[in-house]
Amino acid sequence: MRNIILASTTALLLAGALSAAAGGVIQTKDGQSLQAYDIQAETVSGVIWESERDRFGTNVRLWNLDDVRYSGQAMDEYNGLSRKLAGGRGDRLIADANAMMNGEKPSGWGDDQWARVQLSCQYFAAMGQYLQSDYGAAISGLEAYIKEAEKADNLVDRNVVPRASFASGVSGKKVDNAGGLNRFYLDALEALGLAYLKQGDAGSANTKAFKPLQDLTETLSSNSGDKEYFDWGLRALRASARYAEDQKDYKGARQNYDDLARVALKKNAGRPSRASYEAQLKVGFMQILEGDATGAQSRFFEATRNWTKDHKKDGRPWQPKKGWIDQDLAYLTAGSFVGMGLVQSAKAKRADDWAEAYESFTISLSLFNADDEIRSKALLGAANACAQLADSNSGKPVQASIYAKLSEKYLSELTTLLPKTKAADDESIPGIQKIVNKYKGD
Repeated sequence: MRNIILASTTALLLAGALSAAAGGVIQTKDGQSLQAYDIQAETVSGVIWESERDRFGTNVRLWNLDDVRYSGQAMDEYNGLSRKLAGGRGDRLIADANAMMNGEKPSGWGDDQWARVQLSCQYFAAMGQYLQSDYGAAISGLEAYIKEAEKADNLVDRNVVPRASFASGVSGKKVDNAGGLNRFYLDALEALGLAYLKQGDAGSANTKAFKPLQDLTETLSSNSGDKEYFDWGLRALRASARYAEDQKDYKGARQNYDDLARVALKKNAGRPSRASYEAQLKVGFMQILEGDATGAQSRFFEATRNWTKDHKKDGRPWQPKKGWIDQDLAYLTAGSFVGMGLVQSAKAKRADDWAEAYESFTISLSLFNADDEIRSKALLGAANACAQLADSNSGKPVQASIYAKLSEKYLSELTTLLPKTKAADDESIPGIQKIVNKYKGD
């Protein structure tokens, strides 16, 4: 009798274990569809799943993940949430996420599996508010999701990044098993910071979202060896810096760009990258706007000196051959010549000074296929330098006309081909145009 009872109990437990499996499909960014017998956890460490009962599949990292779709008709609404978020359909995202949270657990699912899906739905509902520009509601929803995700019974213990801890800026508590947080947690912190910025609250954006996000991703990266975690921190720093720049808080922007350079170097094992070069240039640009042209010069000097040393013959630029420089270094060099031109413009007192600045801008324009921001800055700088040279040659009508027409040409390219850049909307353009009109002649 005892053996019969034990056998029956074992059969019931086995049936329970089998019925509690939450199967589905894990879609990766390389186009693969992984058939999962049981999706056991979706964490910041990745998706933890079994391909067969008691046989784990390879952990799918967040940056390799496209979507997770659960089996069963009851999960159709949930399976469409990611697509609605990507498509910007805020109204449907809120409706479907709320329907899932108020719905019934699928037959055969365990309570912990259903709680995991409902937690993710909290994130989707809050993001629906964000998409509808209801940033106050989005902040409330995201903070509620973050607090819920941090609760001990929502943290996954096994197969996650070990010894990852950080201090939450939302709940104020220390999260010791941060590797087991719900997989949307990093995205939620990023969105929370952006929502606060949309409301003009940079302080809360940094203390509640962006700073904790940087701490968490650096810890996850350090303990896992996966440098991709730094991407969340880089985006947060870039958003903070751009916001400060838009508010003309150039010191705050410079500090954020300094941090951006530091994180970019960490991500790339101490080697320079496009992101670190961008931050380096931005720091210099902000210093100029702060009125520290002399301090900014050091940010641009090495790249311009190296190019001049290697690629100028008899005082004349050498036309480089294809493949002479990699794209990242070309970006840095183009931006550095723009930066040097801005430094020279800030210090200019005589025609020779403006001629020197003009040369720096034209080197950037003629030799490098820079991005829109760098090229637009170069065009504006060249237009201004030529306008100042026209004014300096007011006693020589022919010379003044030549420089004025050059200035007009640069302004035309800027406003016609790059109208959405900050340079095309710069407050100095009307003054430049006034000088052009004065000297260009017929």
